[in-house]
Amino acid sequence: MSSSTPARKTTVIHSSNHGSSKSKGSQKSSQKDLLDLMRPELGEQTWVLPTDALARALSAKHRKPNTGRMKLDSENSDRLKYYDADIDKLEPVIDMASHHFVNSNPASLLQVSSKALERDHYPGLCDFFKPMCQFLCYCLHHHEPNRTVFVKHLKFFIWDKSMKDGIDEAEPLKPDLAGLFCKEVPGELYWSPPAGGTQMKIPVEVKSSWPDLVLQAGTYARSLFSAAPLRQYALVLGYNQKDRDFRFLVFHRGGLTASNPLKLKDANDQEDFVRLFMSIFTWKDRGDAGLPGWCNENQAYLPGRGDVEHFLVNIERLLHRSTCVRGRSPRVWGFKIPDMMKKVPQVPPTMTPLIPITQTVRRSQRAQSPAGSQSQLHPNSGTRRSRGEQANSASNPPMDKAELITISPEYAAGEIVKYIPLAVDWHPSQYPLLLGPGVSAVLKSSWVSLFGAVIEPKVRGDCSGMFGLPKHVYSFWAYHTDTCITTNHLFLPSSDLDTEAMEEYRWHLYKKDTERPDYRALLVQVMQDAGSSLVSAPDLQSLITAITHAHIGYYNMIQRSYQHRDVSIWNILAPNQLSECDIAFTIDQPNAVQEEILQLCKDLSIKKQHAAILIDADMAIDWNTYFDKAHGGTKSGTEAFMSRWLLNPALTDHIHSPLDDYWSFYFVAQWACVFNPLSSYGVKDAALILYWRASLDGSRKDRDTATTDITKDPMSANKHGEFLRQAQPFLKAWANSLDSLQDEVIDIPISLSCEVFSDIADRGLLSFLKVAHKFLLPTSSTK
Repeated sequence: MSSSTPARKTTVIHSSNHGSSKSKGSQKSSQKDLLDLMRPELGEQTWVLPTDALARALSAKHRKPNTGRMKLDSENSDRLKYYDADIDKLEPVIDMASHHFVNSNPASLLQVSSKALERDHYPGLCDFFKPMCQFLCYCLHHHEPNRTVFVKHLKFFIWDKSMKDGIDEAEPLKPDLAGLFCKEVPGELYWSPPAGGTQMKIPVEVKSSWPDLVLQAGTYARSLFSAAPLRQYALVLGYNQKDRDFRFLVFHRGGLTASNPLKLKDANDQEDFVRLFMSIFTWKDRGDAGLPGWCNENQAYLPGRGDVEHFLVNIERLLHRSTCVRGRSPRVWGFKIPDMMKKVPQVPPTMTPLIPITQTVRRSQRAQSPAGSQSQLHPNSGTRRSRGEQANSASNPPMDKAELITISPEYAAGEIVKYIPLAVDWHPSQYPLLLGPGVSAVLKSSWVSLFGAVIEPKVRGDCSGMFGLPKHVYSFWAYHTDTCITTNHLFLPSSDLDTEAMEEYRWHLYKKDTERPDYRALLVQVMQDAGSSLVSAPDLQSLITAITHAHIGYYNMIQRSYQHRDVSIWNILAPNQLSECDIAFTIDQPNAVQEEILQLCKDLSIKKQHAAILIDADMAIDWNTYFDKAHGGTKSGTEAFMSRWLLNPALTDHIHSPLDDYWSFYFVAQWACVFNPLSSYGVKDAALILYWRASLDGSRKDRDTATTDITKDPMSANKHGEFLRQAQPFLKAWANSLDSLQDEVIDIPISLSCEVFSDIADRGLLSFLKVAHKFLLPTSSTK
């Protein structure tokens, strides 16, 4: 039986400019690694929809008149009943196509031998698909001659060889069959092609069991999402060679929704097969296929403010991206505001590949989970090379032939971005921003969960312009067509169903579970102030200053009763130059500890110009409501930066307090030091530095061991680099300070109260500022 991904491991090199978690010479992820990641990522979020419901969800559709703009929250999810689906009007076409298809006896084309290998089924499946596509095109044209069909040229070919590009740090995948928009099978196939290349549209996987097939199909979905990060879903087709079952597999940001198994030899199931395929033949453009019309990764239409209805921006930089199927999948771009004109000429921007400053290759632990639950994912993060970039170190082996999935600017520019009426859903009420021409700004997208309140826009609105925090312009829910809001809700059971009714839609693929569906929606935010990773700090003083200002940003959130709970290297940006905030740092009616904080800030000249901002507040909690409910201990964050108490599975009752976040700041600074290019500059043998880089993004035990080594081992510039040698005393003093603070906090009865958490926040900030004061102002004395 063929393997869809090579089982061997090879070496790969990465740019370390912004903190690659896989050090040079590390191994690429194999087939087993990818599947091991996919299983916990899907969790128990595997669902089944009846044929009619899934066909309507996939079909082109328009929101019904008089249903109003969708209000999304934990009590309201989008529903199919709000839409008119094109497929509802095509019953005559479905009947005609089904009649032709069933009477052509397509089942005779399929492999029937029980001894057949996986590859033996490929030709029969291709032959099975061919007449179905032909009949659909013919019948649809006969019914509506002038109708535009987005997938008109869809054909399926046997592929069974490596893709030309692949997920970072992973072997290239080998889909069994490929659904393409071309007449003949190409020589090369990409997930995200360069200009003139051929793109994979619908992968097909064949296996003898659904659990294994779904995991493999999930790796294809991950690649499809990497090539089009804002897409609503990724469609993969699956055939179980043992049971002779066929399923549509719709992967979305909340997991997987499948069709019922279809017996391709059964006439009734063949009709359902035609209905499901007809749903994708209703697509008239990219928006109908769930792809965003308002953004093509080169340009984006954004809502205007004031007299400006909307404007078109050219994306200049990709600041952060993550690669996953289920999860938030945050993506951050940098752009500049153009002239505020209602009609902006659509001129393609300079064709420069967007290389992320930071990225995560897997879904990091960022959803709240019970404290003590085992970490389910292997941390992998780093920066990727642009297509065609060559290694410049003779000491490292060459990159595998497969290129990394990089969205080609030429190809993206060919996808015409169009104006979609996007309405502003949140904006600051106290300090409304109207960005002027030439102002740098940040565009962030994230698939937020609707299990609880959508908190980040509220945080950004309440904290906009404060020291150490970004200026929030506005936030809005994305729409991929004029009337279709971008959610995964239509692929999930309705939120108003009770537990018993919900059970009918579950696909217990791995184990029985009663978790509610993971309803998600695409939220987009625009913020002023772009920046770079702390890994690129030019010297130790700049790094300490940036970390200090980010601390103040965190504390400012605390003052507005928000706790961030996801401090990571990706969530702190350093502007290229000092940025002016709107609200100077201050504390109203300070107590004794806060008086010390204010004095230290005065000494450190913390006023209105900040050197770093803390972003990404979608894991924050609101203390105004958090303490009203009982909490059995929850943890959130990104694993590489979470405190060892949060990561300890035995501490099931540990409550995530500000002390855990202050430890996260420490691990961020340590990461920035070790991954800073200057830490390996001039080092004769970088083996130890590379080992520490891998350890910091490894297991909790590996990270703790590396932390001990970094703070206690004697260092020299020749062996450890001058940057890290200079940073060691600072890291050591800070770690000791946090240990002392930990001892103090142990004596405090930890309870869920705003007063206790505020006290910890005060002590933690004071503790750090004393250390920062010592190293930023070494000639001063601190009592």
